Amino acid sequence: MIVFILVPGLYAAVEQADDPALRGRPVIVGGDPGKRGTVTGVSREARARGVEEGMETRHALELCPDAILRRTRLKRYRERVAELRELLRADSERIEELGLEGTFIELAPPGDTLARAAELCVRLQAEFGVAAVAGIAPTRFAAVLAAKYAGPGGIRRVAEDEVEAFLGPFPVDEIWGLGPATARKLAQQGIHRIAQLRAIEPARLAELTGARATSFLEYARGADRGRLAPKPRTRTLSQEQTLDGPSVDLRALAEAIEALAERLGATLARERRKARSVTLVVSYLDGTRSSRSATLDAATSEPRELADAGLALLARTHAGVRAIRRLRLAVAGLERAAPGAEGRQLRLF
Repeated sequence: MIVFILVPGLYAAVEQADDPALRGRPVIVGGDPGKRGTVTGVSREARARGVEEGMETRHALELCPDAILRRTRLKRYRERVAELRELLRADSERIEELGLEGTFIELAPPGDTLARAAELCVRLQAEFGVAAVAGIAPTRFAAVLAAKYAGPGGIRRVAEDEVEAFLGPFPVDEIWGLGPATARKLAQQGIHRIAQLRAIEPARLAELTGARATSFLEYARGADRGRLAPKPRTRTLSQEQTLDGPSVDLRALAEAIEALAERLGATLARERRKARSVTLVVSYLDGTRSSRSATLDAATSEPRELADAGLALLARTHAGVRAIRRLRLAVAGLERAAPGAEGRQLRLF
């Protein structure tokens, strides 16, 4: 079975997670309303007022005048999604991305797929502050629809023998690749639902929809099978911090490195991985940068050990003499932690 984890309104969800003052309030992420900007993210509270992605920001604010508008921060959303997906990898090495909001995963046996998917959603909420929903089905297409229309509880499972009955009532334009023009052509023939499309003779469907008729039928019949095609796993992790002001204060620099190591250690523990090397990059006030690396005696995820390595690397730079404005601490040589070594892993179910 394939599990599809979806974070609806991801951009707004990240904004609310980053700023607790926004939680429970209508949030719209998008461009300048005075320059015909468009909406790129909508919180659940704003969506309930009729706001949707793609509409003009000006119109969205007319529908929901008390909404808080935030400009799109794509780099931040990508960083957050990378962190979310590393948590999902802890339960399955085989994952496949669908845009930024969605992730397919294959959960290895044994275990109750429904309970494990629910656990992942709870952990995403607890650790990242974003609400996720899940769909479970034999195919990607059915899993996506199950997540999108999960209903109360935020999770839905479609059994093998339920796929055709589940897909049947959905509009034909839910089928991937079937655009509005093709949907209108089918509607002129009285074909509005997936069940109706499924009943058409393949030759007739080809006349109406062209070369993709076979693909449309596969989706409609739940025949779009196949294993997930994962991207290569990230080989490095890093954290950065821009100082409040350019500094030669070694104590302040050490505190910053310790904070970066703490964040990296938490990420490694959550992903059940350890690192074999540490790199420190310092950016000086004049714009130049210096990079120092070291290989550890043993792989670790402990923040104290990462911080000690970072401080040793700091001593090999011009810290204390030249003003530093930014620090970046990175780890590489990532490997799986041994069974039983994930003592810091949060377990909520």
